[in-house]
Amino acid sequence: MNTFPVHLPQTLATVAELKGGPQFLDIHGNVVETGNLSPKIAQEPLLAETYEKLLTSRTRKTAGAFYTPLDVAEKLTEVAVLEGPVVDPACGGGIFLLSAAKRLAALGGDPKEIARNQIFGSDIDEWAVAVCRWELAHWAGIEPEEVQGVTKADPLTEKPSGWPDQFGAVIGNPPFLSQLHRTTSRTADRREELRSRYGNLLKAYTNEAWLFLAMGLELLAPQGQMLLIQPLSLIGARDASEIRKKILTEASLVGLWVDQSTVFIGHTEVCAPIVRNSLIDKKQVVRYTGRTIQEVSSVEQPSDPEDWGGLIADLMGLPSTEFTGSGQVEHKATTTAGFRQHFYGLVPGVSEQKEEEIKHPLITTAMVDPFNCLWGQKSVQFDGKKWERPVVDLNLVAEFDKAVGEWMRKRQRPKLLISTQTKVIEVVVDEKGDWVPLTPLIIVEPQEEDLWALAASLSSPIVSALAARQTAGAARSVSRITLSARQLLNLPLPSDKQALNEAIEIAQFIHKSSDRNLERSWLLFGETINRAYGTKNKDLISWWWNRHPEARKQNK
Repeated sequence: MNTFPVHLPQTLATVAELKGGPQFLDIHGNVVETGNLSPKIAQEPLLAETYEKLLTSRTRKTAGAFYTPLDVAEKLTEVAVLEGPVVDPACGGGIFLLSAAKRLAALGGDPKEIARNQIFGSDIDEWAVAVCRWELAHWAGIEPEEVQGVTKADPLTEKPSGWPDQFGAVIGNPPFLSQLHRTTSRTADRREELRSRYGNLLKAYTNEAWLFLAMGLELLAPQGQMLLIQPLSLIGARDASEIRKKILTEASLVGLWVDQSTVFIGHTEVCAPIVRNSLIDKKQVVRYTGRTIQEVSSVEQPSDPEDWGGLIADLMGLPSTEFTGSGQVEHKATTTAGFRQHFYGLVPGVSEQKEEEIKHPLITTAMVDPFNCLWGQKSVQFDGKKWERPVVDLNLVAEFDKAVGEWMRKRQRPKLLISTQTKVIEVVVDEKGDWVPLTPLIIVEPQEEDLWALAASLSSPIVSALAARQTAGAARSVSRITLSARQLLNLPLPSDKQALNEAIEIAQFIHKSSDRNLERSWLLFGETINRAYGTKNKDLISWWWNRHPEARKQNK
């Protein structure tokens, strides 16, 4: 932790005393003096829960520390823990370890022996470690210094001394450290430290919570089970692919908990894979949902690490995706996307369009409407400013950053632009080839004669459903689709050329139309392009239309 309330140790010691447990000790075994604080602060059932409430929201966010409610931890532990010893490699205040200790006691163990020899944990926060030790000691009727298996350490980089070689169960809720946010992104030193241990498992946007899965696999005894709560992005994020592959090839995915309720602060959507350290021939994944950890129907374990979306597709309300395709986007086009340097490299060259002749319009994600570019029709934000008709002088861009200028000039060709973080795939067609795309737009560059064929194909209901399935959980919201340029290359193309040509005509009509109510045309397009993919699934059409921007316009 970076910051703590000034009187945190004294407050914890006071609450411990009020709960009637043993003396509260720091991690070095020293008694922490109590303070003169109100008994109201001891209202939480557990010291661990009191500790969480004492932390500021900023501290929790920076550390990625959002503690698990006791009822959830207890139910998940019942599912995952079959035998000891048990370890929580990011134990926090010990809610999971306390639940595991109770579980082992219910299986016939002695509480004192369990707390001394069957429960292990670590955390980088010394006061969380102290709270965890006290919590276990209070439950078992022993002193905190007897709980020697819980220590201050970072197990992602080095296994704590004193831990057994193998564990019967690995459980917990490791910190969610997204690399998309400045407050939780890794330093260069941290990145190199993790890369030296995890190799290609560490990608640019690897959430450190995922690495705990890799580390946990190393700790599991044969037939042991692991359950670690994860951001839902584990299911579909591109940079989690190697982690998913490791689980499928080295162990068996036997269960999955998915929660889209309000278990965690901020309504964070989470999951928890249940992994067994054995290779099972018939692999069924038992699924659980919600705060009550309710068991629902089982599904087969995916064989492809890129298809974990199928584990939760029906739970998310995604339609079935049976189709007949002919090739993939990569057979007809290349794809690319800019990075931060391309965003900032444009700044010196952007101005408001003043002359009658429009040169190189700047296109942002906010301007992308299905088959309709909104440049000049709505104001947008760029570089902290509001723009009405932004254009780009590529010569000025090249003077500022030669590489960015060259990259932008290569994009001056007929192309498609695709927005990200949308509910369906949204495509606009740059027939003249003079638009300048702003990051994070995805750029698709086919042969000119294939522009509208690809635009129609990528705008189809079936392709949106496939993309939603493939990237389930990877976007900011579970209802959004976020594709990378590489993932887009793997999307299928239709097999029925006649139906495709009919769909292209409808798409071009929509593109040129000034009619404000195009619902009938859009639904006809959806049905026609789906027919090109060999499907007449009406549920698929309904799902797609309910998420479509045009439908939202009609409902306003």
